[in-house]
Amino acid sequence: MTFTMNEMERRHRAILQLVENDRLEALLLIGDENRTNNFCGDLRYYTNHLIFASRSVAVIIPHTDPVIFTGSENQRRNAAQRAFIKDSRLSEDYLKDIIALLKERRISSGRVGVSLEMLPTAWYTRLRQEFPHIEWVESHERILQIRLQRSQEEADLYRKGSALGDGGFEAALKVIRPGVTEYEITAEIEHYARAHGAENHFTLLQAGKFTLSNSAVYFPPPPPSHRKIEFGDSVSMEITPRCEAYWTQLVRTVNVGQANPDLEKIHRVCCHAIKEGLKAFKPGKRVKDVVLAMESSMAGSGFLLKLPLGHISGIDLLEGRVTRQNELVLEPGMSVIIHPIVSTPDGKSNFFWGETYLVTQEGYERLHRTGDELLTI
Repeated sequence: MTFTMNEMERRHRAILQLVENDRLEALLLIGDENRTNNFCGDLRYYTNHLIFASRSVAVIIPHTDPVIFTGSENQRRNAAQRAFIKDSRLSEDYLKDIIALLKERRISSGRVGVSLEMLPTAWYTRLRQEFPHIEWVESHERILQIRLQRSQEEADLYRKGSALGDGGFEAALKVIRPGVTEYEITAEIEHYARAHGAENHFTLLQAGKFTLSNSAVYFPPPPPSHRKIEFGDSVSMEITPRCEAYWTQLVRTVNVGQANPDLEKIHRVCCHAIKEGLKAFKPGKRVKDVVLAMESSMAGSGFLLKLPLGHISGIDLLEGRVTRQNELVLEPGMSVIIHPIVSTPDGKSNFFWGETYLVTQEGYERLHRTGDELLTI
């Protein structure tokens, strides 16, 4: 188990307090193997159960032991070994087993919390039929607020994950040359991360000729392909390791064989935008304040700031977007990936660059040691 008993108990107390405050008779946590958009985080946060295929469901009922249902025996064994919940059960029919457990524990009315985004429509219809006096209420946003209160143990995992991203980038620099495929570069990035403890990895990578008039390189890049690197290419990389449930991300581009003046120009504007945005990146400021500062820095540059600008990261890679509409107040322990896209006015060329930051008591900590130099190799 990665986490200490204190961390496990901290999470347990917080979730039970939520159940009490929201007057819930039970809480269902549904997790699915996905890297974004809140499909995994609530269940993983409370249980520390690594879902490596399909989905799992945890049922929390006050004053009784929680239960976790998994869809295969190897996942059940894995949950029994590492999850905070010790009652792990194999389920061939999740819905049938959830209904049976609720009835066994005499939950037939009142409020039951669940992520309505995660609850399948077929499940919801059947649950309404079986329990006509239960009110099914949205719980995810409330749980996410708990998850955003990061502990020191979580912060340390962000630091470890960022080091994996830095190492993956360095591994890529050693193999990037004409004749090497995008897949081969990706393999080196992910090999480094896995060999040094990454639980999972998400990589986007593309190479091509970059110009300000009509670029062949897209940002953010698509998944890698069999395309071979050519002299004069630029290679864009989104390097995203997952370390013990927590995602970090490093976004970098390098030139192959010769410098690229067009890329250097847009790179300077992008890095300046990040630098100005970081002046507003501190406790008490809102996410939107960071965006407004980046937008202000772009005035008169001849370029435009475009989405995606970044995202709050954690157990889910995307726990909230960096946008001018996001009123979320930054608090110590939050991890935010800042990677603005800078575009030409006609939209024919753009650029993508950034990394992961941790909010601290004093301001922020840049988690990556990789510098901001646009390298030519």
